Amino acid sequence: MNRPANELPVAGGRCGIDRILPFLARACLLVLFPFSALDKIMDYHNAVAQADASGMPIPGSLLLLLGGCLEVFGSLGILLNVYARQLALVFCFYCVVTAVLFHNFWAYPFGSPDWMNNFWPFLKNIGLVGGFLFVATNAHMEPIARAFSLRPRP
Repeated sequence: MNRPANELPVAGGRCGIDRILPFLARACLLVLFPFSALDKIMDYHNAVAQADASGMPIPGSLLLLLGGCLEVFGSLGILLNVYARQLALVFCFYCVVTAVLFHNFWAYPFGSPDWMNNFWPFLKNIGLVGGFLFVATNAHMEPIARAFSLRPRP
């Protein structure tokens, strides 16, 4: 039976729970990023001071702008599965860089409060990298015209 290319198969295809679970998984992975961007906006001066202290040769305000845009628009892209693979790989880079620059637990004595305050966020970022790698490996590449279509995706 030949079916038009834009029609989904009824049996054996992705439908129901197979469509909802990947969306929920992406939503759970991304839930913290819009709140992180909001925190950067609400506590702008402290966020700029922290970004300036990172040692990067880029002004802290520019780092915040880039990070905030990624956290908001990148999250939406992954959530809606638009350029999900590319955005997930950018988030991998972002999470590794922020882990190394802002959660350098190795600079503090083992077990000290500063060590503890940096070790767990460092591991959280590495765990996020694993989640984003999973998203990148499972993302379905779509032509741009179909990315913005309201038709269900296979």
